[in-house]
Amino acid sequence: MSKDYYSVLGIDRTSNEEQIKKAYKKLALKYHPDRNKNDKKAEEKFKEINEAYQVLGDQEKKSQYDTFGTVNPGAGGGGFSSGFPGGFPDLDDLINDFFGGGRSNSRRSRRENSQYKGRDLRFDVSISFDEAVKGIKKNISLRRARTYKVCKACNGTGELNYSQGMFSVSRTCGSCGGAGAFADDTENKKLEVKIPAGVDNGTRLRMSGEGDAGINNGPNGDLYIDITVEDHPFFKREDENILCEVPVSISNAVLGGRIEIPTLEGTSDLKIPAGVQPGQLMRLKGKGIKILNRESYGDLYVKLNIVIPKTVNSKQKKLLEEYQVEVEKDSKNPFSEYINKVKEFFE
Repeated sequence: MSKDYYSVLGIDRTSNEEQIKKAYKKLALKYHPDRNKNDKKAEEKFKEINEAYQVLGDQEKKSQYDTFGTVNPGAGGGGFSSGFPGGFPDLDDLINDFFGGGRSNSRRSRRENSQYKGRDLRFDVSISFDEAVKGIKKNISLRRARTYKVCKACNGTGELNYSQGMFSVSRTCGSCGGAGAFADDTENKKLEVKIPAGVDNGTRLRMSGEGDAGINNGPNGDLYIDITVEDHPFFKREDENILCEVPVSISNAVLGGRIEIPTLEGTSDLKIPAGVQPGQLMRLKGKGIKILNRESYGDLYVKLNIVIPKTVNSKQKKLLEEYQVEVEKDSKNPFSEYINKVKEFFE
């Protein structure tokens, strides 16, 4: 059974990247083996916390976990493990990895001279139902960091330490806001986003290397495009299948006939068999939406809504009365069968 990594870190599924990192940092520092000598429970808890963060702290693994409840060991450029083959990471190194404050000038100096990947960015794109079905290219413009510098005020630690009586107290660096680095220069970047056919509401696309610049010439972060698909006036989508509802006259329902229906390619004729029932579904195979990153398609389901007129003219009324008389003569019609069952029940 898949683990609930959100519960492990004590967060909910709406938590953002910074909240996930903060929760991990707090728990990792609390249960780190260096702080819990000879405590096997703390060691196991630390392993569990690390496993959860390796998934939720990685955009690709998190997306796969949120969708399928599990993670492919190869996702995100590598697998994950709750163990540490080379021993547990040094506590000071763990703190440094999260801009949480170094313990020596040598560590601070090493951070200042080290390269780090830039921040990932997110951009919302809204497209029409038809654009989602067929795919489209969208031009976007976003502001991103062109160069980053390690904060000189805190030497990249994100915190300022000072003494207060017998205690050593730390506070968030006011210059960088606790990030340990800040944008030295920004740029307005224009990009063309290729949105493939078959995307759905909530689909997330990744553009590698299009995020903020890295620290000390480190690699750029990535840009994540979150897709919102507008509603369609006729179609409702369920995965790769679509549903539309069409009105059918009483005569067509009884006698059969042909009606015009909407499809993704335009209008089309649909043959209605005699005797269809209200709400009956008719399936048009392969007339749905292209399955994302595949060459196959879903189906179109047509729901038949039989329309009963509110008013009729004299000629129509006469014909319906004649029809009613004929139906009542037929002992096998469903109305007669129902009345007979009721009579039998109360006799």
